[in-house]
Amino acid sequence: MTDLEVDPEILKKGASDILQCLTPVEKADLEPLAEKGSSIGVDSATAALVTFCATWQSGVEFLADCAATLAAGLNSASNNYAATDDAIHDAVNSVKSDLS
Repeated sequence: MTDLEVDPEILKKGASDILQCLTPVEKADLEPLAEKGSSIGVDSATAALVTFCATWQSGVEFLADCAATLAAGLNSASNNYAATDDAIHDAVNSVKSDLS
């Protein structure tokens, strides 16, 4: 069996990178474009534009939520890994002290 090795800081960096990628997504707002649809003058085109904008807005929000959940999971894994590593280190030191 191989040991699980990971630097908790790499996990935190991954989470940070994901959140940084979400910055432009937070600004995505297709509602103003959908509102301009009425200026097209063709009801079917207007309806198609409104549907398109609503679908993509929902998709962007869903993907952003998924990415934020992933980032939170990476941060949690980093914290858990570091805490477990510290606990093992402390336990080994305790056993060494008891044996001395």
